Amino acid sequence: MATEKEFVSMKCICPILNRPTGVDKTGFHQEAWSLVRCQETGLVFLADPPDYSQLESEFAWEETSTAERKRRILEEPFISRLSSLIKKARSIAFPRRNKIASLMMAVTKGWSQSEPLHLLDIGCGWGNLMVDIYNRSATRGQKVVPCGIEVSEHLASLSADRVGELGGKVISANAIDGSSEFHPDSIHVVVMSSFLEHECRPLSLLKRLHPILKSTGVIILKVPNFACWNRIIRGKKWCGFRYPDHVNYFTPRTLRRLAQEAGYTVSRQNFLDKFPLSDNMYAILTKHA
Repeated sequence: MATEKEFVSMKCICPILNRPTGVDKTGFHQEAWSLVRCQETGLVFLADPPDYSQLESEFAWEETSTAERKRRILEEPFISRLSSLIKKARSIAFPRRNKIASLMMAVTKGWSQSEPLHLLDIGCGWGNLMVDIYNRSATRGQKVVPCGIEVSEHLASLSADRVGELGGKVISANAIDGSSEFHPDSIHVVVMSSFLEHECRPLSLLKRLHPILKSTGVIILKVPNFACWNRIIRGKKWCGFRYPDHVNYFTPRTLRRLAQEAGYTVSRQNFLDKFPLSDNMYAILTKHA
């Protein structure tokens, strides 16, 4: 781990700018993993993120999420239990609640149904979101072709079986390489639900998506909100910290800066999309006119 003196003159590649910039120490760290803040953009990010090969196996999401859940139960049993009860209550009260899917339905309402709507879910996991969107769209007569990209070979295999029955496909690859397998002007909607915080090259990814996204297409995002009140109050114990697979910690301002650098406009991020009492925030991106 770098010492405090080393951080004074340290430079790291900022994920928003994709070039070395001066960084400041944040005080947030776990074992050998340290978070820094870009002096130019204000983005907080992991100074030395794991490479893609490690994310495929050693730091695969299904492995790290289980380990993190066990750690939190051990260190904060009451908070963990309370959080689980709240989530369970929400699932019972709102069994179909899924804001990403709801945003997708709102955005595509009124779109032509004369051709199938091509959906790309990056970091698709088990394929739950693709299946949910497929079913919701079917109720209003909209055909959806669900496609996914998943870096975990295990999860990619599971989701491929599910969406294959719906006429879709899943590519087992990192997001940037996987996006290269789609034709230009072929995707109507890209969804990234709790994914962009894992991507060490978000600028390169958004630029890679630009040509395959239709001119009227959209990107729907969900990421942890580093500016939320819970993070400010909880400090180092905030639930949004996940070492080392969360490599970017966005705020509404830094997310807009990333979109701008990549050639997009944040066409929607209202107060409820970045509600300060929520640990997550949402945004819809469109191509620059």
